Amino acid sequence: MSKVDTIFGSIPGPIISEWGQSMTFIRNSGEGTYNQATGTITTTETRITVKAVITKVTPTEVDGSLQSTDVKIMIDAAQLGATYITTADQFEYIENTDTITANIVRVDTARGDSPIFYTCFARPQ
Repeated sequence: MSKVDTIFGSIPGPIISEWGQSMTFIRNSGEGTYNQATGTITTTETRITVKAVITKVTPTEVDGSLQSTDVKIMIDAAQLGATYITTADQFEYIENTDTITANIVRVDTARGDSPIFYTCFARPQ
């Protein structure tokens, strides 16, 4: 275990728990199955209820892969256990009264030997 893990590993959890909103992390795994009749691909989903903080992407973060309508979703890694967040995954959350599904575009990780905090840039659908 590195110093980053022992010193900073316990910090994100209580902050996210206090200030975050409830949402669902959707882990899409596997290559999926193609249905020739409907033209759709079905993947295996694992849904995990989590708390995370959502903010808007700042103008300085908008680049070739990010858009001004994207959001930042910050979550502590402890809520996901051994699950690593990838761009195949999604978040689902409530905004006003609408259920929003956001596809992850990019993931930044604060880590020592293991992830302790994720900043996910996501595109609401």
